[in-house]
Amino acid sequence: MKLSEIITMWKKILILSRKPDREEYVLSIKISLLAFFLIGGIAYFVKLIAYLLSRLAGA
Repeated sequence: MKLSEIITMWKKILILSRKPDREEYVLSIKISLLAFFLIGGIAYFVKLIAYLLSRLAGA
């Protein structure tokens, strides 16, 4: 791909893009926060189980 083709492709993307409205923006934030806490919660429980198993194995 030539540089001119890449620039043309990016121009088309920028022309078609639009700013999200408030409702879409809030929904995006909610989904991101939900994913953040869900993954954090899973990681916490995995770490907790690993800790408890290591305590049982050492006892």
